[in-house]
Amino acid sequence: MVPTEKFDMIVKLEESENQKQEEEIVAMEQIEMELENQGPYFYIKESEFYNVYMVELKSDKIKTAMKLANTVLNTAFEIVPIECVVVTSPDQIIEKVINISKNKIKTGETFKVKCNIRGENYIKSSEEFFQHLNHELGKINILPNENNPDWVVHIEVIGENTGISILKSYTDVDKKFS
Repeated sequence: MVPTEKFDMIVKLEESENQKQEEEIVAMEQIEMELENQGPYFYIKESEFYNVYMVELKSDKIKTAMKLANTVLNTAFEIVPIECVVVTSPDQIIEKVINISKNKIKTGETFKVKCNIRGENYIKSSEEFFQHLNHELGKINILPNENNPDWVVHIEVIGENTGISILKSYTDVDKKFS
């Protein structure tokens, strides 16, 4: 089995039609500068996917992500804090989401899933994956609600690694990451 890569946050540069290589370099510098303002201990890794960066942090990932979301980065970047990383396998992702959900989400509360799948080799059918995930969450009495959920399940597939985060919906934290 492939070991998972460690990361605490995903930062994705929003794509534009006329984007140039230099813009990606400037974006990396912006991320680095803002992270330096948040605390001295971080490590930015480029992923195998264009404009997607993984960040390791020594500080609180939710607080750091909130601070970043309140900076100039908010307009050009999508910032998602990550609670845990698993090997990209539908069964492992669903198992981890269920385990985290049992500890966070109360019976009868609702959720919606936000998922970015990068790398088609790992999840063959996103539709089947979502159906299976919703079914498994339903087994523990957590209900889907796309319009007004209590919680948002963030799943960030980045090739062979998947970051998972479950955030309370419509709090300042989730507003910044939706």
